[in-house]
Formats: sequence, structure tokens, C-alpha cells
Amino acid sequence: MQSGDYLENNLLLHKLRILLLLVAAFREVLFMCITFRYFAPSAFVLVLTLVFGESQIVANNALPAEKTLWPDGQMGPEISYVDGEKYRAPEASSTSPSGLNRVFSQVSKPTYAIHRPEKPNGVALVICPGGGYHDVWLDREGHDLALWLKPFGVTSLVLKYRTNNADFPDNVYIPAVTSDARQAIRLLREGAVGLSIDPNKIGISGFSAGGNLALNVLFHEGVEKETQANFAGLFYPWFRQDDYVTAIERDYSNIPPIFIMNAADDQITPAYRCIEFYGKLLKAKVKKTELHILNQGSHGFDLGEGRGVSTPMWKESFVKWMVDVGF
Repeated sequence: MQSGDYLENNLLLHKLRILLLLVAAFREVLFMCITFRYFAPSAFVLVLTLVFGESQIVANNALPAEKTLWPDGQMGPEISYVDGEKYRAPEASSTSPSGLNRVFSQVSKPTYAIHRPEKPNGVALVICPGGGYHDVWLDREGHDLALWLKPFGVTSLVLKYRTNNADFPDNVYIPAVTSDARQAIRLLREGAVGLSIDPNKIGISGFSAGGNLALNVLFHEGVEKETQANFAGLFYPWFRQDDYVTAIERDYSNIPPIFIMNAADDQITPAYRCIEFYGKLLKAKVKKTELHILNQGSHGFDLGEGRGVSTPMWKESFVKWMVDVGF
């Protein structure tokens, strides 16, 4: 089954659930009228509330179309797989704004999708989902955040970047995937007028391995001006290499504002690495950078819902930080 078929089938399922709920609503109202000879508006309102909730999920499932990231012949280092791209779809969380949970692997043709708010505030963000560079958790660490940010006026580009499922060496894979992220920034900057965004307010963010990808964009040399990020969000990032310290010391004046968050109980991308990194930024006097270590969440807690009361608040902190630093 192709990912488009999955989206269509999921949408049909939600529509069927809405229809069944509507039938149940009218049946219950009719039962109350016949049996007790009165109208039960509270029961009807309750069922309509459930229906509205289902309708919201259906609306969110109408995700923006995926587009090819690279024009023909411009993708750079080739990453290819004989049997093509694969994906699986674990059950989505009940709190997922998209209602989806697709996981892609063996990605050789990167794509992107842009979420456009009704009232853009000029800020744009590239979102790089995690997955250890073997997978791309496109919805729970991509589209879900983009959907959550839309009411705040943030334009988001969700990136499905190339994955490493064939043990490509670092000198082949890392430049390829980093170029994917830079191309995403370039597309936003080139389309700034049409997207109603400020070309000087384009950031890059990422979860886990996506955070590592964002770090590569920030600190690897040879960055063209049109692919530079104006700010960054690192969400339980994977500090895969140790050359960031050297990069900070080499030219700290060009490091943009960075928001960092992790959970204290993360055993996969431990929080102490974030603390060490933040300490280096402080020592280099990099301004407008913020660190949040949350009490709980473990690894891969995406939007944070269901992981305690304070953990989901990282999103609000991120939005308010962007305002504080001028974005």
C-alpha cells in the first residue's frame, strides 16, 4: 500500500465514524422523546461534541501535498535502494493533531510539505523528524508540530530527508542529508514573498536525529548564505559528532539563537550532552540561546502529551522564546 492510499483509507475511516456518531445522536434523541416525552439537548450536544472532535481529525488529515525536494539532476550525492522506499504505520496517539503515525525508511527521493497558516507572522521553520537516520517519523515528529504551530502564524516545512539504510559511510551520507536540509531552507527563502514569510526569519529544527541534522546545517562549513538558518530548535537532539565545540570556538559570531530541550530521563540522547553543549555556547558568549531540561518524558516524546503536566509545555516555551528573540 502506498502512503497516499493509507491517507485516503484513514480519511474514509474517520468519515465513517462521523456518520455512525450522527446516527447514534439522532437515535438517542428519538429514544428520549418517545420514552420520556422530552428532548434531551445535553445528550445531543455531547454527541455533537464527539462528532466535532472527529471532524477536526479529518480536517487535520488533509495534510499539504508532498513535493519533490530537488529539481532533476541537482540532488548531489546519490543514495539509492534496490527495492525502493518503505513505510509502516504504527497506531497514532489519541492526542496526535494529524491522527497519523507514518514511519518511512529507505528514502532516496526526499520530499517536503509546507503548512501555511491563515495569518502568517513572517516566521518559517524547517522541521526535521527523527528516526536515527534509518527512519523518518514524519507525522509525530513532523506534521504534528507543524499543525500545532499554525495558529501561532508559523509557516512550517516538514522535511522527509534521505535515510541511511545501507551503511553508507559518513563521508557519503552526511553531506547528502545535510544538503537536503539546506535545500529546504533555500526553498523557503526563494519562496518568501509567495509564502508571506520574512527571509530573515527562517529557522531549522529537529527531533533526535533530526536535531543532529539541524546541528550539521548550523556548524558544518561551506554554507551558502541562502541556506543559512536564522535560528534553530533542537528537540532531544542527537549529538552524534563532537566537532560542534570546535565550530563554536572557530566562529561563534555567526551562531544564530538556539532553543534546546530534552528530558532528564532520556537514556538515548542523554540530557547531559545538551547541558555540555549549552555550556560551550555560554562560554563563547552566544546570545539568545535557551535550554530546557524537563523532569520527565524519556526519549521520543514528540509534543509531550501524556508525559506529565509540564512536559507538553515545551511547545509554548519554544513559541514564546521565538517572540523574545525577535522572531
